[in-house]
Amino acid sequence: MTSNDISEWFVIGVDDTSDNSDEVDVDTADFMSQLALELTNTGWGLVEGITRHPLFSSPKISNDGANISYAIKLHTSRSILDLEDFLVDMIRKNSCKGSDPGLAILSRHSDMPHVLAFGRRTQTEIMRLDWAQTFSTESNVTLRALGAKRNGSVGSLAAAGLRAGGDEQARFIEIPGLTKLSGKISAGEIRELSQLQQLLNADDEQIDRDDIIDLGEGMPALKPHLESGEPLVRFHQHDDDRRLWLPDLIFLR
Repeated sequence: MTSNDISEWFVIGVDDTSDNSDEVDVDTADFMSQLALELTNTGWGLVEGITRHPLFSSPKISNDGANISYAIKLHTSRSILDLEDFLVDMIRKNSCKGSDPGLAILSRHSDMPHVLAFGRRTQTEIMRLDWAQTFSTESNVTLRALGAKRNGSVGSLAAAGLRAGGDEQARFIEIPGLTKLSGKISAGEIRELSQLQQLLNADDEQIDRDDIIDLGEGMPALKPHLESGEPLVRFHQHDDDRRLWLPDLIFLR
């Protein structure tokens, strides 16, 4: 697929494909990695990185210790109906027995600010299932509850809104190209080999392409943030080598 074939983009939010047990083999983060790989390998289009979005935690919410939902962005020439069928089928085939998965698909035709407002509320309070359905209908977002209790629809809608609108708490767990990089490498090579383009200093200026960046162990130890819809990492200069840059500590936790 070439860039000329891409005519649409979608943000895909997913939640609760695991059964929240200690014995789970494939959690939702693993499922999202499988999904991103499948979308890429089957020619759906250009897949951007996977983000994790922390939501409000409460004993009333079933989770494995942290209430987290996930999202990816897809650029494609295919229709939302085709995409919905594909995603529903993959979630049903790959979710754990006893899970309660939800799926949300947001497009450029959706009312993004309205869904973002839902996502932000989901980070500070428990949101009801009927509210999720109302928000999705009002915002023109496809929302599917694929489990018996339908709880996954809340987190999936929140993830879609937070990814599309911006979430200061979001962290990338995968970025195409970057997951294969580690150690010392030039800023120019990082930009050429991965989707991570925003390599900034403390003044939010781009680091020179010939300067060396020490990625350490790389991802997942390195956790780029989501800013202005893109992955971003800020760096500081090494004390003894002003052309060697290290990630700020906030991007390592």
